[in-house]
Amino acid sequence: MGLYNTTATQSIVTTLNLSQKAEGMMANNLANYDTPGYKSESLSFQHQLAQAITQGPGAVSRVRGQVVVNTMALQPNLNSVSLTQQTTDLAKTQLLYQSAVQAFNYKTTEIKIVTEGRAL
Repeated sequence: MGLYNTTATQSIVTTLNLSQKAEGMMANNLANYDTPGYKSESLSFQHQLAQAITQGPGAVSRVRGQVVVNTMALQPNLNSVSLTQQTTDLAKTQLLYQSAVQAFNYKTTEIKIVTEGRAL
C-alpha cells in the first residue's frame, strides 16, 4: 500500500475532484440563467462517498456522483435555474473544497514528518 493509497487520502482526492466538477456544473447553470428552457444540473456525491469510505480506498476512488437535473420551471421562460440556490450551493461546495485542500495539506505534512523521522 502506498503512502497516499489510504481511505482517508483517497476520500480527500475524490472530494477535491467531485467538488471541482460540481462547481463547474454550477458555473454552467449560472451562465445559462437567462437561457429559455434550460434545466439546471447538480452533482450529488456526499452520500455515495460516505458509503464507499466503509469499503476502503478502491471503492472511494470509484465514486462518480450522480447528476441531478432540475426539471421544475422556476421562470416564465421555463428555465429551472434559481440564482439564490446556485449561489448558496456554490458557497457550500467552495467550503467543502477548501476543507479538502486543508486536509490534503495536513496529510502531506504528516507524511513528510514521518518520512524524515520526526515525531508528530
